[in-house]
Amino acid sequence: LATEAEGFSDQLSLRSPRWQQVQRRLQPGEAAIEWVRFPWRHQAYLTDSAFYAAYIIRPEAAHPEVVYLPTLASTLETDYYGAYANSIRYKLTDQLSYGAFWEPLAEALSGVKKVYVANDGILHLVNLATLYNPATDQYLGQNLEIQYVTSTGNLTEEKPDRLLRRAMLLGRPAYSVEDENRQTTDSAQERFFVANFQELEITDLPGTEDEVSSIEQKLKEQGIVVDLYLGADASEDVLQAAEHPSILHIATHGYWNTLDYEATEGYRTFNAMINSGLLLSGVVNYYQSQDRPYTYDGVLTAYEAQNLDLEGTDLVVLSACETGLGLFDAGEGVYGLQRAFRAAGAQSTLTSLWKVDDQATQQFMTAFYDYYLQGQSKFEAHRSAQKDIRDLYGSPYYWGAFILNGE
Repeated sequence: LATEAEGFSDQLSLRSPRWQQVQRRLQPGEAAIEWVRFPWRHQAYLTDSAFYAAYIIRPEAAHPEVVYLPTLASTLETDYYGAYANSIRYKLTDQLSYGAFWEPLAEALSGVKKVYVANDGILHLVNLATLYNPATDQYLGQNLEIQYVTSTGNLTEEKPDRLLRRAMLLGRPAYSVEDENRQTTDSAQERFFVANFQELEITDLPGTEDEVSSIEQKLKEQGIVVDLYLGADASEDVLQAAEHPSILHIATHGYWNTLDYEATEGYRTFNAMINSGLLLSGVVNYYQSQDRPYTYDGVLTAYEAQNLDLEGTDLVVLSACETGLGLFDAGEGVYGLQRAFRAAGAQSTLTSLWKVDDQATQQFMTAFYDYYLQGQSKFEAHRSAQKDIRDLYGSPYYWGAFILNGE
């Protein structure tokens, strides 16, 4: 029993790395940042206030440095995040967000060229690379490499070899499978999240067929076996039967239903996982049917996605809008699609934080796969693709939506 207990203790130690283990993995000029949203407790009276703090680990430091954001968490999550989201949506110059979310850390990160960031709370919904610094007239990501991780403890894990053998691509689902002559005249120019797809007419996305067909060609040129599913074949049952492809790329509409989550914690979590997902072929047929005879409803919820067989999958790309959104709880991350696909075994995910322009998405994905298949790491390929689209369009609306988590 003592031997078994000792073994369990060793395993627990491996699962919960100490900050010194993280520090040993850092190179000169790098830092690890663990964001924490914490309640503020006053000795004299009760309070429901909360703040954000960043635990910063640098390779030369004797201990982690803690930097507090001076603004109340509730203000960051409403006023400042609202201003950030509006500046993205309306393509405005954001004069506030850098000062609110990043400037307090600047002194502690002096000389740092790359950071590994584990987010918490509202930081999950902010792409730090898109923060505009009025003092330099540049975005943060232009001068700082920002790599997102689920936890800074991930840095202690050994990176698996990159073996890309098979890819699974889904695009342009036939949302109504009887409609064999899908019209493109009223097709969406943006990929969007829908709140109620039982009543909404779901627009065709012809650009997603071009996207996955182009990616198919690039992958085949590298000797990678590709399973391509379009139209009626881009279905939920195909995804449910997937067997850990090296790459899983899904180009479609997504949905995030912002319901009232005021309930027990377990109910909140369950609700968040069933109220975000991806729309696949046949979804209109199912929800317009009176008897609903089908096994699959054409919707892959985050709750279902976490049970896919993706153990060993190198990369999941969700080429739809706002697939990085979900319900966030302090210290627990975001309950949504990104979390679901990581839980299913994917080593990394590429998801988006806002509605994405269809043409810019195709250009971004083309550039990303070009760099990735040329030998760059996923992080390097993502950063290179971001730069290409930033050079083309300028506004973060076009280049900042997609977030890579993991490596």
